[in-house]
Amino acid sequence: MNYTRLYKILIFSLVFASTTLVLAQSRQEKRKKESIEQLQKHIKYLASDELEGRQTGSPGEQLSASYIANEFKKNGLTLLGDNGFQKFTMTQFRMASDECVLRINSMPGAGESIPFELNKDFYPLSPTCDYDSCTAEVVDVGYGIVSEKLEKDEYAGAEVEGKIVAMRLGYFGQSENPHSELANFADINTKVNTAISKGAVGVILFRNDTNEKAPSGKLNRSVKPTQIPVFYFAKTKPFPRGLTVTMKSKVVAPTAIGHNVVAFKNNHRKKTVIICAHHDHIGYNEYDNSRYRGPQAIHNGADDNASGVAAMIELSKQVQKWGLRKNNYLFIAFSGEELGLLGSKFFTKNPLIPMDKINYVINIDMLGRLDSSKKVLTINGVGTSPLWKDVLSKLENDTALVKVATTESGLGPSDHASFYLEDKPVLHFFSGQHRDYHTPDDDEYKINYEGLYNSIQIIKQMICHTKKKKLTFSKTKDISPGKMRFKVTLGVMPDYSFSGEGMRIDAVTKGRPAEKAGLQRDDIVIQMGDYKVKDMMSYMSALTKFKKGDTVPVTVSRKNGTFTAKVTF
Repeated sequence: MNYTRLYKILIFSLVFASTTLVLAQSRQEKRKKESIEQLQKHIKYLASDELEGRQTGSPGEQLSASYIANEFKKNGLTLLGDNGFQKFTMTQFRMASDECVLRINSMPGAGESIPFELNKDFYPLSPTCDYDSCTAEVVDVGYGIVSEKLEKDEYAGAEVEGKIVAMRLGYFGQSENPHSELANFADINTKVNTAISKGAVGVILFRNDTNEKAPSGKLNRSVKPTQIPVFYFAKTKPFPRGLTVTMKSKVVAPTAIGHNVVAFKNNHRKKTVIICAHHDHIGYNEYDNSRYRGPQAIHNGADDNASGVAAMIELSKQVQKWGLRKNNYLFIAFSGEELGLLGSKFFTKNPLIPMDKINYVINIDMLGRLDSSKKVLTINGVGTSPLWKDVLSKLENDTALVKVATTESGLGPSDHASFYLEDKPVLHFFSGQHRDYHTPDDDEYKINYEGLYNSIQIIKQMICHTKKKKLTFSKTKDISPGKMRFKVTLGVMPDYSFSGEGMRIDAVTKGRPAEKAGLQRDDIVIQMGDYKVKDMMSYMSALTKFKKGDTVPVTVSRKNGTFTAKVTF
């Protein structure tokens, strides 16, 4: 045997293998570098001052939509809708006009009418109709509460069909028993809906005494108006019997146009995977959803959600190269997310592909601030299909780069919730909250591009591992928004990546109840008053039990032990 020749072959093989590995690593590093450069390019533009915070319906939002459509087109996707845009109308605000009227037409024993002054004696409340008027007799229905469960009916014996009902705010005995079950039937919307169901043509609410807090006169733009006038009357005495009143509700409600951006990779398959991210942000804080309390400033939203859009654009380019042919892929940049998931709700009601063809939905919202020490990427919605946990078990992941945490629920304050409510399996990818969330400090230079790139690789694997699978939907244990009525806030930002017992605080807002009570970042709330806090669900449930002015013992776990603070809401 020629050992010299064998030795040379072995050395050559080792050198070749080593060279091949080095070249492969070099190519991988090159691809990574190019990908990060593209991510940076997208975020720098989308989060620039030029776009002025991408408020839904603004010129900056339209620039954002045009940029994304152009990138989709460059990546070989087919633009759907109106050249890539799916437009929807949104209400910018609602405001009482000076045509609003509340007038007593006749007093017992007197013939003259009595007009009241808008914004002094009365004002419309959010459920009021945008335009309607009525003249009718007023019927006092006490607190206006009806509950079969509690055997309570304050309409019993009253004939209110075609009449205006007057009722007190809250419920009887509220100050003595603020946690009564009656509270579930005493909110204004419930009272108004009950009055409408009884045939009332108008509602007037008033306080039982002057110590009670009057309801806000700011009309909520997202509340769907009823078909009847609903006014607050700044008096504390009920109307006399036989009184006839005129109500006229003229509300100004200007609108704007939001822009979803929709593009399609058509592989001519029966099922379609949706990959989405919202591209709107909160502009100059026109709708009061900023945590910032300083002078007016642009909220650029680099992490929220230029980072998610950049990741989606990058995935739209890469999906062409992965050989994924068993699904179609629909990419959507939603608008109006910050104003209540407006764009995604509109899409599910007006889909550009049949809803029954959707296999599952990947939603990317805030992927750009992976904590450099914790390195936790949270994947929400893993309970929405039995297959998700199996797919997660197949991830090839270097935990030194990214650690994956999961939650089950398909609900949450982002666009995946709109699809979950349509019985679609969903996942939401989220790199975590931070102190700059919904402030003008959420800027591009703070993006963790290494973390963003590594998180995208996790999303890529999830997509690739499901390329041949048809996912079935599972309903998860969710917090019911209809039962969560918050009258108070602790003034903290929860750490959504925390998987231990309790609610860990990720940030404390200056001047709010938690800060005043001495609570700090990384404190873990384990009990509020009589209510144990085991997770986010029980924390949110506990908050609903308190009202403004309550002082509550809050038990907190800190590194050096457990203590109880007195929190005044």
